[in-house]
Amino acid sequence: MSTRVSRARAVVATGRKPAVVARVANVSRQALYRPISRRPAGAGPGRGRPGDAAIVEVARANPVDGTRMVAALASRELGVPVNRKRVQRVMRAHGLLQRSRNTDRRRRPGYFRVTRPDELWHMDMTKVWTAAHGWVYLHVIVDCCTRQVTGWTVDVRTRTTEAIGCVEAAVLAHGIVPEQLTLGTDNGSQFTSRDFRKHLSARGITHRRGGYRDPESQAFIESWFGQFKKRCAWRTEWETIEDARTAIAAYVETYHHRPHSGLGYRTPTEVARAWADPDLQNAAT
Repeated sequence: MSTRVSRARAVVATGRKPAVVARVANVSRQALYRPISRRPAGAGPGRGRPGDAAIVEVARANPVDGTRMVAALASRELGVPVNRKRVQRVMRAHGLLQRSRNTDRRRRPGYFRVTRPDELWHMDMTKVWTAAHGWVYLHVIVDCCTRQVTGWTVDVRTRTTEAIGCVEAAVLAHGIVPEQLTLGTDNGSQFTSRDFRKHLSARGITHRRGGYRDPESQAFIESWFGQFKKRCAWRTEWETIEDARTAIAAYVETYHHRPHSGLGYRTPTEVARAWADPDLQNAAT
């Protein structure tokens, strides 16, 4: 567009009518009439402002995050609000912008309104590679209210036994009582097995299965796995399953103290603490 406008202005300078030139060149007449203004040489984006170095440091430390998350992290780092557009300018100037994914995808409404912690958990499984053991399998459970990881396990196999073990450890750790929790899963063989369903029934846990080929029904855990792979699994090579467990444990601990866009850029730990303390909860609302 800028090239066409420049050429159109050159034609207008020879005496042609601007309206005719604009129509032929397929540009607006406003672009031909607008005066040319140039920014000062030292006014490039992302230069000369206090705090820009901190923004660059945060962006480089979190290379897979977008401008909104970098703005939230930089705000915590500097102790003052940082505008997202400023972060975008600084990151663009330093070549740190990430490619945005396609947002033209199917959206669907939710069918479960979460009103408290330990009301709805999402559970799923993914696999990660280790040199000594090949593919190992990671089960993770996420609380849909606080976004905390309530339980996770890494095993060399992915059977009903491993899935039940992950659920049982999370239930015991959080003191879940009968009729308190709904567990959402997809239709994997370990989650639809008779033993798994019998275990949930014995614990008084409602089992909520998502639709076939419908990952949006498991949006919270699918999102968690997506970020985990970008920030940890795809950037690391593990020798043994113990190395994987150590790295995943460190990632989960960091995740609990990291701002979350779905929580208004509060951390899962802060949200869980607010629910535990009614005074903090009232202050947040």
